Amino acid sequence: MSELFSVPYFIDNFKTHIEMNPNEDKVHAMNSYYRSVVSTLVQDQLTKNAVVLKRIQHLDEAYNKVKREEA
Repeated sequence: MSELFSVPYFIDNFKTHIEMNPNEDKVHAMNSYYRSVVSTLVQDQLTKNAVVLKRIQHLDEAYNKVKREEA
């Protein structure tokens, strides 16, 4: 199991989201997941800004790796 909000965590979730949405192309499915996570993180009033920034950085890195099929 990957550490919560780590790059491997987001990679796994991107791949799961892609598999769960077989009627969408890969990038569209990834964008949908990305937008939902960013929206949730931005609205999270309990998390400190540095933590939110790190989570978004991990999400972005995972997005790029899955898009390029490096993971």
